[in-house]
Amino acid sequence: MTDLAIEPIRSGSPPTTTDQVFDTLYAAVVSLRLSPGSKVSEAEIAKQLDVSRQPVRDAFFRLSNLGFLSIRPQRATLITKISAQAVFDAAFVRTAIEVECTRLAVERRSPADVARLRAHLDDQTKAIETSDPRAFHGLDEDFHLTLCRIAGHEHAWHLVLDHKAHMDRVRFLTLSADRQREVLQEHTALVDAIEAGDSDHSETLLRAHLGTIRTDLPKVQAAYPDYFQDDAL
Repeated sequence: MTDLAIEPIRSGSPPTTTDQVFDTLYAAVVSLRLSPGSKVSEAEIAKQLDVSRQPVRDAFFRLSNLGFLSIRPQRATLITKISAQAVFDAAFVRTAIEVECTRLAVERRSPADVARLRAHLDDQTKAIETSDPRAFHGLDEDFHLTLCRIAGHEHAWHLVLDHKAHMDRVRFLTLSADRQREVLQEHTALVDAIEAGDSDHSETLLRAHLGTIRTDLPKVQAAYPDYFQDDAL
């Protein structure tokens, strides 16, 4: 059983205990602290988080619905291995949604919006300089959320979140310092195009940015074969 090295859940404060347990486990799965194929125990998780078993059971059910947990009666509960098909499906959905949001962001941008995006770039630079990949990942998320907000469709990001975690497990395996710098360059070029009001170029840049998962995935599968399901496309 993997020790999550996390603080116990504080009951009685919003969000609910179940939501806190879910968020904690979701982050552990996506960041590979709970590795694909590893066993998890409802009782052990409850003990580590200092909560009752019911919120853990509820969180397990939600993770199972997202495809990250295999709950098998009378057998060990497992973190599911990464499905290449699920990764490609997630990339398809994410690209379709974010392309529309980016084009709308170009139309609706204000100088204040561009300044917010530039501030995100500064924060990403600091995360790279301090060698903090988890912070960089969070800032990457915030950058794309901000694009959806500028477009006037923040809810679209929540639709993306329902799918993109399948991509994120692969991204964590590729998020080297060099790749972080490449992502920052891609974000910077995208902000430049948005500020210039160039919808077509913004779309091209975003598609290329999100499309790197297609070239990265075979390399990651070769490097970490035990993390993947046998569902070759």
